[in-house]
Amino acid sequence: MPLGQLPIVEKIAVELKRRLDLLADASNTTYNTKVNEVIRPSRLESYTPKDMQIVLTTAAIAPVPELMCPGNPPAVAKRITFNIHCNVMNDEKVIEPIDSIVHMFAADVEQVVASEPLWHNFDENAINAYFLPHVRHSTSGGIDGVNVPIEIVYRTAENDPYEVR
Repeated sequence: MPLGQLPIVEKIAVELKRRLDLLADASNTTYNTKVNEVIRPSRLESYTPKDMQIVLTTAAIAPVPELMCPGNPPAVAKRITFNIHCNVMNDEKVIEPIDSIVHMFAADVEQVVASEPLWHNFDENAINAYFLPHVRHSTSGGIDGVNVPIEIVYRTAENDPYEVR
């Protein structure tokens, strides 16, 4: 499906993934973290967690009544939360503290997402964006990492989620 035919919320997701993919670019010399892959899992996809992997998922979509606008048709405002799960499977021989690796990973994710001058409008599809508190995760002998959630506020026509307002 061509990008012009995607709902606004999906255009935002595509742009967010594009930015995160910069961390997986082999020629990346700007960021400290070298990501192996960035994935958006499908419903039935079973993926294998890997070291230095980003898994991008959607959480809640909620209305933002104070940002809705009258008109014909009216504009509805929504807030979507994306979870940016940063997975680390540290080798037992590495002496660097796992927290240092996780903190750097999260910092590079924030930096790459916000690297453009008008980063918060996601290619003119959003009104605002902001990062939420990071949520650290750890399993005994398995995957460590952090979730770096981001909330993005956008507005569409009430009767057309493909039309940005």
